[in-house]
Parts: sequence; C-alpha cells; structure tokens
Amino acid sequence: MRARNFDPRTKLLLGIIGIAAVLVTQGTGALLVEACLIVAAIFFIKAIRPGRIAKLILPLVGLVFLVGIISFSLETTLKLTIRLFNLLSVSALFFQTMDPTELGDSFRKIGFPYEFSFILATSFRYVPLIGRKLRLIMDAQRARGIDLRPRIRNVPHFLALLTPLLIQSFVLAEQLAMAMESRGFARKERSFRREYRISPQEYVVMGLAMGLLATFFFWQKGWIP
Repeated sequence: MRARNFDPRTKLLLGIIGIAAVLVTQGTGALLVEACLIVAAIFFIKAIRPGRIAKLILPLVGLVFLVGIISFSLETTLKLTIRLFNLLSVSALFFQTMDPTELGDSFRKIGFPYEFSFILATSFRYVPLIGRKLRLIMDAQRARGIDLRPRIRNVPHFLALLTPLLIQSFVLAEQLAMAMESRGFARKERSFRREYRISPQEYVVMGLAMGLLATFFFWQKGWIP
C-alpha cells in the first residue's frame, strides 16, 4: 500500500508521531541517526522532490547553525541544528505526501468545524499561488529595468514588488469571498467529495507506529535498558 493511498487521518497521525519522535530524542548521536533515516525516506518516496526540500530547509538550518555556534557550545549547536533539520524534514515529508483537501478532510473527520478545515486547506493552497505570483511580478519588474537584487541600495525598489503583490492578494481574497458566497458557504449540511475509510492494514501501521514511539520514549528516558 502506498503512502498516498492512506486515509488522511492515518497520514495525520503518522506525521504527528514522526514529529513527536524527533522531539523526544535526546542525544546528538540518536538525532544524527534519525536524520539519516529521514534523508533516506526522502529519496525513497518517489512523490518527494529532494531538491525542493533542500532549497527550503538548508538555508534556515545553516542560519541557525551560524547563530548557535556564536552563542552556544559546539555540542549544543549541533543538537539544535540537527533537531531543527529533522523537524523541518518530517514536516516537509508530511505536507508533500498529503493534498491540502485531504488535510482539511482529516480534521473534519476528527470532528473539527468545517470553517477551521477550510481555512487550513485554503492557506496551504494559497502559499504556492502567492509564490508564483511573486516570481511573475519580479520577472516583470526586472524586464522594466528595476533592480531587485538583495542590496541595501535596492531597498526603495522593493516597493515596486510589494505593491502589486498586495493588490493581487486583495483581488484573490475578493474572488475567493465571492466564490464562497455563490456556492453557499454558510450551509450546514456538507458531504465529502470522496468516502474515507481506514483499512485494517492502516490500523496495524498506526498501532506499530505508536508502539515504536512509546518504546523509543521509554528508552530515551532510561526506563528500558
């Protein structure tokens, strides 16, 4: 069974278990082993694009390492940096294997209000959309001769970037509000676009994951020799 075929609730629980495993890990060596396993999973899952994850994660991890090496000891810095890398990588794995609609449906199935689920799913859909619009605006302004490179002297030029982006964000928000109103967003009875069922195999996977997390937690606490 592929991860993309799992019920959204299964994916959500596995993502929470992965984050919890990173948070309870204590030693630097254990964190490093965890990082190797996560990197292996990133390259193993075909739906994941490792280059995109590296582009998003590595600059922030590098910045945290530089700040940490100035403020803390090397061991503390390494532990902090590896833990941050693991958290961001697990989150990237989770969000790249789950569609925003599935994420919203999983919260609805758990019992969260539809409004909360809709806001969550919409926010994840609009982040890449705003990113594409930002790149288009940058290309258009550069074609007009406006220098937008990250330099101190170019700070006034960023107004030519932020103003169109702000206007387009308001336009998108207005279009979304009109679409919601025309489709009866306030109605109470709602159905799911697809029927979700947790298969017996998924219950086994969730049980094993929770058992491994509990065992790992007790081992990290020293309660299991």
